[in-house]
Amino acid sequence: MSTPARIGRYQIVRRLSKSMSEVYLAIDTVENRKAALKLIKPDGDASNHLVLEAERRGAAIQHDLRGIDARVIQIYEFGDADGYFFIAMEFVEGRNLAEVLASESAIDPYRAATVALEICEQLAKFHARPSAVVHGDIKPSNIHLGPNDTVRLLDFGIAKMLRADRATTLHHFGSPGYCSPERLARSEVNHQSDLWGVGATLYEMLAGSPPYQAENTRKLEELIRSGRPPRALAASCPRGLRAIVAKALAPEPRRRYDSAQQFQADLQAFLEHRPTAAELEMRSGWSHNATIEAARAYLRKATRTVKRARRRLKAANALAWFLAGMVLWIGGSYAWQALRANRAAPATASPPDLMLPMLYVAAADQVLDSYRQSSDPSLHDFDWQKAEVCLARAIALGKADEATLGKLALTKGYSILERLIGGQYSNAAAAPLRANARDLFANAALQIPQDPAPHLALARLYVYSVPDPDQAMAEFNAAQKLGAVLGRREIEQEGDAYRLRALEEFENFDWDAAERDAKLARSQYEHIPGFDQVNAHLREVNSIRRPNLKKPRRSVRWR
Repeated sequence: MSTPARIGRYQIVRRLSKSMSEVYLAIDTVENRKAALKLIKPDGDASNHLVLEAERRGAAIQHDLRGIDARVIQIYEFGDADGYFFIAMEFVEGRNLAEVLASESAIDPYRAATVALEICEQLAKFHARPSAVVHGDIKPSNIHLGPNDTVRLLDFGIAKMLRADRATTLHHFGSPGYCSPERLARSEVNHQSDLWGVGATLYEMLAGSPPYQAENTRKLEELIRSGRPPRALAASCPRGLRAIVAKALAPEPRRRYDSAQQFQADLQAFLEHRPTAAELEMRSGWSHNATIEAARAYLRKATRTVKRARRRLKAANALAWFLAGMVLWIGGSYAWQALRANRAAPATASPPDLMLPMLYVAAADQVLDSYRQSSDPSLHDFDWQKAEVCLARAIALGKADEATLGKLALTKGYSILERLIGGQYSNAAAAPLRANARDLFANAALQIPQDPAPHLALARLYVYSVPDPDQAMAEFNAAQKLGAVLGRREIEQEGDAYRLRALEEFENFDWDAAERDAKLARSQYEHIPGFDQVNAHLREVNSIRRPNLKKPRRSVRWR
């Protein structure tokens, strides 16, 4: 279809992708923000009607899933406008996995395992809902990798909910190369359908090509239904990961992972250089009963590890999001080379094992450093939850020094502020969260006393969340004494502290105080003209003036 110039309030910039629908980069002219705009042109035929129905349902499901996992792309709104059905979503920088594979072919095994783990971690949450959500189309083009390798599932257009009394649902869409044999045979989907898609995607990340290929769709489906295993992965791929892929793509469902949690636990074991359940099965020749019992014994141990991580990370709602992409992308190549070089060495001498906590901290430091070095005023553009989970994992592996504990408190506080900014909480619910963030930042300042970052975090909190301009300025001064150089973001925050107080004073008829604080705000804003919302805020403070109240003339009565 031809590209429209505008849909409702959204000004079209360029096309981003095309599948069952087309997705455009657009500008929301009301909120003045970028948006990813999915468009479908109704044309009246039966297939188009099915697509429209699926997209409406998928938008509603995606909107709900955002509440249980912050990685889900936010839906701003959806509906009908100017002859199109549209879905306006959060625009996130990055590439989908298909684009990454097109440019890089096969990717590092550790990075591939990390991406697969994050997918499983999200699916575990979706499948565990009372009305379980099946994504239904797990494949590389529906997996988004952000600037820090944050993994997000895209395109819930064919997602469906499973009722509690039904284990499967019918599905008329999907990509055949990533569909399980039973799905192709009966068009039925359940959580196993998603797990097969993860296995096929993991294979493609390791091999550089899909597990099954044929000259046409009919032959491709016949090949998958035949039960033949895909071409063996290269010997350079770690044995544990090869075993995981073989289990995930086993032709019989009973030989695959029973749940996303089990798949996740095996990937976690591989990344931490522990034996995987898939390897145990391979070594025993896969006796259905004996192997399952051995696997269950191992999985009980692995599950306890996951549950401990869940308890530690419950406040961040980020269970097991500790093997984030950048952690092992940073060290993955080194770790794999070292593992190959030391294959004959005792397991206790494995350099990757010794370096893993440092890699977790390095990944978190990247998030903290990127925020410190930027002027970006938005907290949403930084992966605080990933930094938080990486630091929590480093501490769990023994790196529990004051610096790491302080950084963890700092990232936890920023994660709370990011959620508060979303406006999802009532004032009553938000108050304890603000207090919690303040305590975390204060603890961080004690644990890393030479780092100005906690003071800058406290200053931001005292500007916007717990308004106290004097305390905010005290924290800015403390940060500067520790070597911080205030950038445009912090200068705007200083101006905002005085502006917000001036507005409150003006409403309370405290004209002298309002004019004084407006002047202080103006002096900050004038240093950074044009930055963020500065021009609008300058107009606001310039309007704060003492009213010209003339005394009424008294009438004089002559006697």
